[in-house]
Amino acid sequence: MQLIVTALGDKGCDLFERLLRSIRESECQVRECRMTRLGDGCACFLLAHGRWNHVAKLESILASIQPRDRIFFQRLEAESREEDGHADDLLYVADIVTREGSDVLDDVVAFFTQHGIGIQDLRCSSYRLPYVNAMVSTIHLLLRIPPGIAVLSLRDEFLDFCEQLQVDAIFEPVKPVV
Repeated sequence: MQLIVTALGDKGCDLFERLLRSIRESECQVRECRMTRLGDGCACFLLAHGRWNHVAKLESILASIQPRDRIFFQRLEAESREEDGHADDLLYVADIVTREGSDVLDDVVAFFTQHGIGIQDLRCSSYRLPYVNAMVSTIHLLLRIPPGIAVLSLRDEFLDFCEQLQVDAIFEPVKPVV
């Protein structure tokens, strides 16, 4: 049985440590997790896995600390993992750099959704360019391209799309870690 946990904290990342401790105390395991600093806050996303009684214990622990922190959780009854149905998908990365304040993120997500491409992971951040004093945004996407989609045509179409938006982009396969 699986439990999706989302938590938002005000300062620091001690919330993430408390979540991991709660998962360990309930005898569950972490299948996937993300933790990121957002301004002065912290956001955590976890997928915990365990027997039904361990997941119930985790839900009880999370409910007891929920009034202090903003923690939300949802039980998944199905045991099948999403990636099992996507074993033949190709993993690609798209990186985009644009001026801050543009609607490029909406357009890029719509592009891939309309082409039937799954977004596995998406990260976006902004920073100030040195010497120019201008703000830019970077968008990083991990994409799942299903079989039957011509990757070279998709790549060309995506790069043309980004050129029309006047943004810099890279579209390449995920490189294995050696």
